[in-house]
Amino acid sequence: MSSHPQAEALRFENVTLRFPGTHRPAIEDVSLRVGRGKFVAVIGPSGCGKSTILNLAAGLLAPTKGEVHFAGEPVSGVNSAAAYVTQQANLLPWLSVRANIGLALKFRKVPKDERDERIDHWVKLVGLTGFEDHYPRELSGGMQKRVSIARALIYDPSIVLMDEPFGPLDAITRLKLQQDLLNLWEEQHGTLVFVTHDLNEALYLADEVVVMSSGPGTVRRVLEVPFERPRTIGSLVESPEFAELYNDLWGLFKSELQMSDATA
Repeated sequence: MSSHPQAEALRFENVTLRFPGTHRPAIEDVSLRVGRGKFVAVIGPSGCGKSTILNLAAGLLAPTKGEVHFAGEPVSGVNSAAAYVTQQANLLPWLSVRANIGLALKFRKVPKDERDERIDHWVKLVGLTGFEDHYPRELSGGMQKRVSIARALIYDPSIVLMDEPFGPLDAITRLKLQQDLLNLWEEQHGTLVFVTHDLNEALYLADEVVVMSSGPGTVRRVLEVPFERPRTIGSLVESPEFAELYNDLWGLFKSELQMSDATA
């Protein structure tokens, strides 16, 4: 990751977070730099602090030690420049697809004509034409996730944080949404930090993969992903380079799983 401060979107400097009443930290001495415009995947065993990383970046948690910086400034309170997509779609059930997607624009007092135009654009981008007036209960899990992604990206946030957003979905829907997200991100060129347990997903999507150690989590390795963009998931799977990189990543991940099991 770039060490040039002007190229950084997000920086963790020797960050430790210990929750009150716990014996060991959730993460310990994490130093991490996320370059501006990069897609960074974070993987590691359960309980290694992946979601904690996102919550610190979003300003929902404060470090016990160390500092988190966003765009060169310390994060002190909720990071309003960050969009956060969680594992659940978290749509407002009383609002239609259009209203859910446009929520961030309404909060930012974007004029209605411009808001409607941007909502129309994003409804089409995420493949929900014809479902604009439906409510969340009338949508499949994959369609709900499309709404949550559109809601996060519509206002062009400086950084998007995603916490295993495709985890609950079936394999076919997941693959489709991975490619859709890749296409949308490559169009916007924003900064994206993406937590996942899926090694294939990390390699499909990311510029860099951050491998976290078993808890208390720290950064064990940052793996550069060499595949050129734009990418299609199908072409990557067939390449010998992908298999080699996957095996390298699996070796790291497996050793951390074994350590996690040994300390459980």
